[in-house]
Amino acid sequence: MAMMNVFRVRVSKEKLRAMPPNERALFVLLGHAANQINLFSKLVLFSTNKTADNEVEGMLSAGQTQLLLRMVIGVIHEAWSKVISKRFLSSSLARDYIPLIDQEGQASLEALKKLFGTSNVLSNIRNSYAFHHPYDADIEAAFDTAVANAEFDNSWDWYFSRSNYNSFYFVSEFIMLHGILNQIGEVDLDSAQEKLMREVQTALMEMATLIMALTVAMWRKHFGNEMDAEICAQPTDAPGLYEFSLPFFVEVPE
Repeated sequence: MAMMNVFRVRVSKEKLRAMPPNERALFVLLGHAANQINLFSKLVLFSTNKTADNEVEGMLSAGQTQLLLRMVIGVIHEAWSKVISKRFLSSSLARDYIPLIDQEGQASLEALKKLFGTSNVLSNIRNSYAFHHPYDADIEAAFDTAVANAEFDNSWDWYFSRSNYNSFYFVSEFIMLHGILNQIGEVDLDSAQEKLMREVQTALMEMATLIMALTVAMWRKHFGNEMDAEICAQPTDAPGLYEFSLPFFVEVPE
């Protein structure tokens, strides 16, 4: 397995303290948003890497993946609405920093503005199903959609084990998934999944590019055009991104 280099870059407390509070807050929030997006994105990938050995495990793993995907949608939307839109674009910082963002970052900013326009898929799901519990009317509509889907007449099940870690309230997620179909405006699960993944992947790519470009601009303004880095670790046993899998079933000690 190839060795990777992990670099440590130090920033003194004094330099951070010298930043204006609103710029320091944005600088911190950009890193926090990036960390959340990276974590949940990896978990979604890991959850899809394994082909299940049996039908039950496949169904529950798919349910697990859908839950994680909603978390990704939630953190992407929060990064846009609470950090980029509210704390950056709606403040005086936009006037100062937009001209300093490189061309690639500028393109990502415009792409995200378009993606998060009114009545978009990611905002609809975030506002109803990611970080939120839907209203009764939405649940009823989702239930009616699920009942009408004859393809899944044999999917109305709950799964329980002696450990909660291996239990899954599948019917709940099955109905929630059909609620998301209603939000997306699709009737076919495969088409909905393809549309949703396309939106999520685009948002992930553009958000990562924008956060990096804005961080670079802030770094150059406050810390200079160079950074002092040192190799602090050289792991050789890290699994491949598409080799490691997040299972559904786990062995739980008594």
